[in-house]
Amino acid sequence: MPLSLRVRLSVMMFLQYFMFGAWLVTLGTYMSKGLHFDDIIGTAYGMQGIAAVFATIAVGALADRYFRAEKIFAILIACSAASLFGLSMIEHSRPLFLAVVLMNFIFFIPTIPLANAIALNALSDPARQYPTIRVLGTVGWIAVGLLIGILPGSAATALPLQLGGGAGLLLALYAFSLPRTPPKARHEPFKISTILGLDLLARIRNRNFWVFAGSVLLIMIPLSFYYAYCNNFLIEAGASIDAFGIHIEPAAIQTLGQGAEFVFMLLLPLLLIRFGIRGVLLMGMLAWTLRYALFAFGFDAAAGGKALLIAGVLLHGVSYDFFFVASQLYIDKCFDAAARSRAQAFLVTLNMGLGVLLGANLANVIYTANTVSASIHHWRVIWLIPAGIAFVVALLFGLLFRVEADPVPFPA
Repeated sequence: MPLSLRVRLSVMMFLQYFMFGAWLVTLGTYMSKGLHFDDIIGTAYGMQGIAAVFATIAVGALADRYFRAEKIFAILIACSAASLFGLSMIEHSRPLFLAVVLMNFIFFIPTIPLANAIALNALSDPARQYPTIRVLGTVGWIAVGLLIGILPGSAATALPLQLGGGAGLLLALYAFSLPRTPPKARHEPFKISTILGLDLLARIRNRNFWVFAGSVLLIMIPLSFYYAYCNNFLIEAGASIDAFGIHIEPAAIQTLGQGAEFVFMLLLPLLLIRFGIRGVLLMGMLAWTLRYALFAFGFDAAAGGKALLIAGVLLHGVSYDFFFVASQLYIDKCFDAAARSRAQAFLVTLNMGLGVLLGANLANVIYTANTVSASIHHWRVIWLIPAGIAFVVALLFGLLFRVEADPVPFPA
């Protein structure tokens, strides 16, 4: 792979996840501690699911058949950046806040499969090369988390939203320098079923694919608890560190998970060879069970609780890479070139769409039922429920997903 191509794709990933990580991790804390919108945190994160369901597959179909992916990517990122700046100015209206959150997700979420499609289309050996490109997204997430985490109290302010907006404007301009990714099925006739991706899915008869798809959907339920409430949880747990005269807050501590993700991302190609897609996906699911158990029992521990919490944060490397990045590679193998934008969009619709919609609303119910006050929650109950869900999903996947050779790509 030419160095210039590696750099171009790596910068794209860095800026995209710098933008996303700037505000996604701390939004719940800002809503709870800054705006006192504690009762709609789960609803706000659930907006991501609504956006993904209605926007992502349609955008993937446009990239597959009508417009160059990098141009769509640039326009959507610019609109997302503008909506983040707008969101940072809303302080009193819950309905308006939720509406702008939804608008931002509608613009941003489809850029995730578009970025994957742009990168995978440009690579000659995606299984080996893609993880070393995608890992720069992790670096971007770490960088912005550290920045926010060393600025006292910034997680409870609008600053993360403004940082995300600024990074988005820069990425929108940069996107026009990305590799050309023309539509691979330009001459196919226009059909509503094509825009929705239904023509693609209707032809899939492979049992493993649908077991995989169901597992992706269900494992997002426990993940939704993490994104919506982990930062607030760590703040209430007192999980801060003072080192070298610097007070490091939970937003920065959470970047330890991305540090672990960096390591496991680089190991992923070797682990896929050693354990196969089934083994890697299964390890990722079980990691969610373990990390939430550590959160549940670390919060009230008389001694050593902080060590359990940090261990749970570090497991993000396994739980994210071994499930979500491996899922992207599995989807890439399942479909031929003319269908990959839609296929990646379908994956995002499952994990960041329907899965988040289910998970965020369930998480909101569990969180609200276990809220004593704005600063007191029954965290053990809150974390044990998603731990149990993740374990059941892993068990079903292990029983139903068969070991097989590389799948034969489904046609467009």
